[in-house]
Amino acid sequence: MTKRPTRIGRLEPRYTFILNPYTDARFTRCPDCEQPMKLRKLPLFIHVDPLESVVLNKTCRYCPDCDLLIAHQDQIEALLLQMFPAYTPETIHEHYSIIGTVERKVWREGLTMPLPLAKGLRYLHDFKEVHTIYLRPAGWYPEETKD
Repeated sequence: MTKRPTRIGRLEPRYTFILNPYTDARFTRCPDCEQPMKLRKLPLFIHVDPLESVVLNKTCRYCPDCDLLIAHQDQIEALLLQMFPAYTPETIHEHYSIIGTVERKVWREGLTMPLPLAKGLRYLHDFKEVHTIYLRPAGWYPEETKD
């Protein structure tokens, strides 16, 4: 688990965020509370190196009880590759970072005219926390020892 040390956006942080790197695990149940996940479409603010930013309206898995948002890495990277053809599928994951969510009204305005970065940051909700997930394959494992 990683907490963001500084805030970039001007609005209150929202959601605990997980970027799911696994194509064969789609999290129909919350990894924390085991409740069924909902679908929520949100405008994600993505920084792309060196100095680009983009807002993608993306459907993510959402647990309202835990305020947990899960996006699928392969789907986001496919969209980014279409938008930034200079990157290859092997290197795109090294060149972007999902910062938070943007107010829907501001995202809609950005559809008709380019959204200045300063305005995007003014209406940006950083993530409260960003977690990393690791799947453990099924099988027998020795009993874990506690120190």
